[in-house]
Parts: sequence; C-alpha cells; structure tokens
Amino acid sequence: MTDEQWKTGEDDKQSVKKVRIVLASVFSVMGLIILVSQLVPLSKSYIDGKWEELKTSLMTSPVPDSYKNYIEDEFAYYDPGMSYFENLATKAGISNLGTAYSYDPVTKEKKEIVIDKEYSKLMHLSVSSVGINSVQVTPNVESHDEEVYNEYLKNGLAHFKGTPLPGDGGNSFIYGHSAIESFFSNHENLAETIFTRLEDIEVGDSVLIEKDDKILKYKVKQKKIVEPDDFSILVNQDERETLTLMTCWPLGIGSKRLIVVAERYE
Repeated sequence: MTDEQWKTGEDDKQSVKKVRIVLASVFSVMGLIILVSQLVPLSKSYIDGKWEELKTSLMTSPVPDSYKNYIEDEFAYYDPGMSYFENLATKAGISNLGTAYSYDPVTKEKKEIVIDKEYSKLMHLSVSSVGINSVQVTPNVESHDEEVYNEYLKNGLAHFKGTPLPGDGGNSFIYGHSAIESFFSNHENLAETIFTRLEDIEVGDSVLIEKDDKILKYKVKQKKIVEPDDFSILVNQDERETLTLMTCWPLGIGSKRLIVVAERYE
C-alpha cells in the first residue's frame, strides 16, 4: 500500500467517524426532545392533580341545593362559614363602627351615618369592566346564620346586616361566593358565584349600586388580599363613604379574602 492509499483510507475512516458522531448527536437530541415532550405534560398532570387534591382538602361541604343540578361530587366554591361572620360581627364592633359622620359627595357636606336594619328593598350592583351586570343584592342579611345567608347568595349578593346601606354614609359591606375556575368557566353568569369576577377588577373601575330608583356611583380605590382574621374591613374609613366587596380567595378555596374597596363620588 502506498502512502497515498494509506492516507486516503485514514481520511475515509475519519469521515465515517464524523458521520457516526453527527448521527449519534442527532439521535441523542431527538431522544431528549421526545423525553422532555413526555415529561412536561406528565409533570404538569402530576402537579395539577396535587393542586386539585389540596384545593379539595380546603373546601367545605355540603354543596348548596342550587349546585346539585350542575355538579355531583365536585365542590364548586368555598363557604366563608358561620364562624367567620360571627367574628366579623363581634370583633369589628358592628354596633360601634367608629365615626358617626361621613362626607356626602353629592351635597359636599358631612352627614350622619345611618344604620337602617329594617330596610328590605332589593338593590342591584354592576361592575361593567368585569361583566357584573345588575346583580341582585339582598339588604340586611343575618350573616352569622349560615342557612340564612346561603339562601340569599343563591340569587346573588348579600349586604352584611349592621353595616350602613349604600348611600347612608360610612362603609357598606357586600359579599358573595367565588367558584373554582373549572366550574366558573362553564357557568360564568351564575348569580351565586358572580363575585368570581372580582379577581379581574382594577383600581379606577366604576361600581354602580341601584337603590330606590337612584344610581350610586363608586370608584375602586383599593384591591387587596387579607387574612381571614382581618376584621378591619368593616370599619369606617375616615369620613369617606365607601363600599367594601368581599369574596373568598384563592377563588373557590377561601384560605384568605379578596377585598375591593370603592369610594362613592356621585
């Protein structure tokens, strides 16, 4: 074999070796891509499953009657619970909400805060920016009685008895249920869980209350997440006339509370 032939043979061997390395690399990358493509959905499925287990463990039962037409064993929302509202009523001092006066944005003067526990006309609440349109609000709901407030929440929202009514000065408190995403996405306009939409509200959004054929206008000033033992949410805010909206958070779980505070401007 001549030197030239030997050199050619070595070149061929190197070429074959390079081809094998390239092919091995290509197959390795392809295998890695296939492995990752399987691991990602499997991991997501595992994490989602654990998350659902956690959410279920935090939810309450039984499911209200109005849900039995829609779901079987899945709990769609978290119930704030009688004890929570009892604590609100006692620790927040419903009988003594602080200042006796608030600023009236219409007359531009101070006015005495009125707590009318006998008012019974239905009101309606709208937040057009998040798709809440003229949802029924029942006034003066006995919120420490679970059977009572759950009945009213089937049809919409509830006003916490002992707090001022919208338009009467001070801080009016209105609450409703929220639902887990899988339920709400299929029942977006169900009045019982309409406050699920509160998660999308933004500071500056308008909130309207229809009461006694009048429209009371509020602007959202604050949105926050609070602990269940934060009872300051019922207290009057200086001399401003405010509306506090509450639902459970995370939506449908309820380990904390989503609070939206709006100030009346008209």
